[in-house]
Amino acid sequence: MSNLHSTRRMALGAMAAGWMATWPAWAQSKYPAKPVRMIVPFPAGGGPDSVGRLVAQILGARWGQSIVVENIAGASGQIGTQAVARAQSDGYTLLFAPPTPITIAELFLPKPSYDVDRDLTPVALVGRNPAVIVVPASVPAKTLAEFFALAKKNPGQYFYGSPGLGHAFHLTTEIILGKVGVQISHIPYQGSSKAVMGMLTGDIQFLVQSVEAVKEHIKSGRLRALATLENTRLSAFPDLPTLTESGFAPLGIMNWYGAFFPTRTPSDVLTFWERELLSLAQDPGFIQKMHEMSFDSVLMGSAEFARIMAVEKTQWAAVIKATGVSAKK
Repeated sequence: MSNLHSTRRMALGAMAAGWMATWPAWAQSKYPAKPVRMIVPFPAGGGPDSVGRLVAQILGARWGQSIVVENIAGASGQIGTQAVARAQSDGYTLLFAPPTPITIAELFLPKPSYDVDRDLTPVALVGRNPAVIVVPASVPAKTLAEFFALAKKNPGQYFYGSPGLGHAFHLTTEIILGKVGVQISHIPYQGSSKAVMGMLTGDIQFLVQSVEAVKEHIKSGRLRALATLENTRLSAFPDLPTLTESGFAPLGIMNWYGAFFPTRTPSDVLTFWERELLSLAQDPGFIQKMHEMSFDSVLMGSAEFARIMAVEKTQWAAVIKATGVSAKK
C-alpha cells in the first residue's frame, strides 16, 4: 500500500508541476509580487498625475506593494503612451492617461508609432476632470459674450493656449471659437501647468483648462472664470454659469482618466485591476480626495470604457475635419 501511495503522490506531483509550468509567472506567487510601474504621459502636477498618484497611493497601501508613478511627458502624451505599448506584458507596467494620446493622437499626421487598438487594453475609466474657461483678471470681460466681442473688435490682440498640439483642450477651444466665428492665434505648451503659467505671465488671454489646475488662481483673483464646460454648475464655483446659461450650445465632451495595460497582459491581471479600480467607487477616502481636488469620481469597467473610446474617436475625427485643425499640427 505504501508503494501505491508513493506512486500516486509522485504522479500528482508531476501533474502539479505540469500545471504550474503552464501558468503565467505572476500567478505562481501573490500578485503583485513586486512594485508596479504606472506611467503618466504628462508632467507632474497635472490632472492625470494627481489622480494617478491618488490611485497608486490607495491601492499600494491596500496591497502592501508599491505602485511607482513615472512621468514620461512629451508629444502631447505620445512618448509615455508608446513606452507602455512597448513594455512587457507581465502585469507590472500600466498607463494612466487622458483622452489626448488615446482617442485623438492617431487622427493627426504623422500618426503615433503605437496603435491603441492593437497595442493597449483599456481596464477602467477612473474619474473625470471638469473644465472651465478662464481669462486673466486684466482682460475687461466678465462673460463669454463680452470676451468674444473684444476679440472681434481687436483682431490679433488676443491669444489662446492649450496643454499641447492635438490636446483635447486644444480641440475644444477650436470648437468654441469656430461656433462663434472668432479667430485667435494658438500658443501650445507642454502640459497644463505651463499653459496656466503662460496666462499668468500675460502671454495668452483665453484658456480652456481643468478646474483643479486653475481654481486657486481663480480664488486669488489672478484669473477670472467665464463659464464651465459642464452641463451643470460646479460645486467649487456655484456662481459660474454653464455654456448653455452663457448663451452657447453645450459640447458634451468628457475629459476622463483611464488605466491601460499592454496587449497580451494576462487576463487574470486585467480582471484583478478592473475589480480593484472599480472598488474605489466605494472607498470614502478616494471619493473625498477626488472631491477636494475638484475631480469627479466616475468609474467604468473595461467594456463600457472601450465603448466610450470608440464613440469619442468618431466625434474627435468629425471635430478635426470641421475645424481643419489637423493642418495646424
